[in-house]
Amino acid sequence: MKYKLLFIFLLTAACITAQDGKIISVDDCVRIGIENNKNLQVSLSKLYSVRQRLKEVKTNELPALRLNGSYSRLSEVDPFVIMGQQIQPAILNNTNFRLTLSQPLFTGFRLSSNTEAAEYNVFASERDYTRDVNLLTYDIRNAYWSYVKAYELKKTIEKNIEQVRTRLRDLVNQYEAGLATNNDVLKVRVQLSNFEILLLEAGNSMDIGILSLNNLMGIPVSTKIQPKVENVYQIVYLPALDSLTTQAFVNRSELKSLEMKIKSSESGINSAKSGWYPQLNLAANYIYANPNSRIFPSQAAFKGTWDVGITLSYDIWNWRLTSYQTAQAKATRDQNTLAFELTKNNIELEVAQVYKNLQNTIERFRLTKETVEQAKENYRVTNEKFRSGLVLNLEVVDAETSLLLAEINYTTTIIDYFIGVAKLEKATEQKIK
Repeated sequence: MKYKLLFIFLLTAACITAQDGKIISVDDCVRIGIENNKNLQVSLSKLYSVRQRLKEVKTNELPALRLNGSYSRLSEVDPFVIMGQQIQPAILNNTNFRLTLSQPLFTGFRLSSNTEAAEYNVFASERDYTRDVNLLTYDIRNAYWSYVKAYELKKTIEKNIEQVRTRLRDLVNQYEAGLATNNDVLKVRVQLSNFEILLLEAGNSMDIGILSLNNLMGIPVSTKIQPKVENVYQIVYLPALDSLTTQAFVNRSELKSLEMKIKSSESGINSAKSGWYPQLNLAANYIYANPNSRIFPSQAAFKGTWDVGITLSYDIWNWRLTSYQTAQAKATRDQNTLAFELTKNNIELEVAQVYKNLQNTIERFRLTKETVEQAKENYRVTNEKFRSGLVLNLEVVDAETSLLLAEINYTTTIIDYFIGVAKLEKATEQKIK
C-alpha cells in the first residue's frame, strides 16, 4: 500500500537570528560532518590500516632477498701444521656476507588462504566505513531537525506570550477600572508564567541542539549557524513494509560486512588446516667471505661461492596444534554466521518499527493540522465573546492554552516526520522519495 503526502512546511524565518551565523542546509551539515567528524576519520584510518595489512600479507607469496653480514676477530692460535709443513695459516679476521633468496613453493594453501582472508577483511572494513557514514548522516539529520524543532517551538511560544501579555495589560486596566476581578488577573499571570517556562525550556533545547549539531559536524561547538529550511516541499511515497525490508537486507552495510567476515573466517579455516600438509621452500645463497669456509685450505682473501636447494618439512606430531587452530577458526566462522542472523533479525525489527512510527506520524499530521484550525477558530470566537462580555476570562485562558498545545503538537509532528524519514533512510540505506 502506498501513501502520498505533501508537506508544505514554510518556516518564515529561515534565518534564525544569530549574529554572523552561516546559513546552511541539512545536506550542507552532512557534507561538513563527513569531512570533519573525528569518529569517521578514525573509521577511515582503520580502513587504511586493513588495506595496508592486505599488502603485507601478499608479500609473503613473493620471493624474499636478504643480505646478512658479519665480522669477528679471533684470538691468536698456532697455524695448522703437519710434519713440519704449514697446511693452513691462522686467519684472525673473519668477514662474511651472505645473500639469500627464498621462495615458498607449497605451504598447504596457507599463503593463498591468508591473502583471501585479508581481501575479505578489506571488503568488510569498506562496508563498515559505509555503515559509519550512514549512521553519522542520520545523527546529523536528527540533530539538525531537533534544533529546528526547538526553534519553531520557541517562535510559537513567543507569539502566544505576546498575546497573553497584551491581554494581561488590558485586564490590569480593566481591574483598575473595576471591570475585572483580581482573580482574572492572577489566572492570566499564572498562564503567562507557564508559557515563559515553556519558552525557557525551548531556548535551552536550542542551545543544546546547536552544541550537539556542531559537535557531530566536527566544528567548534560555539560556531553560530542558521539552518536553511524555508519552503521545504517534501513528497513521499511510502512503499509496502515487505518491500522496504527486502531492500534493507540488500543495502545494509552491516550485513555486507558480516558476509565478508564469514568468507574471511572460512579462508582462515583453510589457513589453519595448512599444518596438515608438508611445507616446500626454495632457497639460494651467495656467500662472499674472507676466509670462505668452503674453500680449503683457507685463504685470507674474499672468495665467492653459491648454493641452491629445496627444503621439505612436515610436522609428524605437534600435540594436535593444527586441530586446535582449525577448531578456533571454525568457531570464529560460526560466531560471524550467528552475528549475521542476529543482525538480520534486528534490521527487520528496526525497519518495521520505523515504518510503523512514520505511518503514525503521517496520520498525526492530518489530525494535528485539523486541531490547529479548530483551536484557532475556538480562540477567535472565545476572544470575541470575552470582549463582548459573554464569557469569562477563564475560557479565554483555556482557549489560548489549547491553541498553544495544538500548535506545539503540529510543529512537533512536522519535525518528527522529517526525523522519521531520516530514520527510514538509515534503516534501509536508501533515499526515500
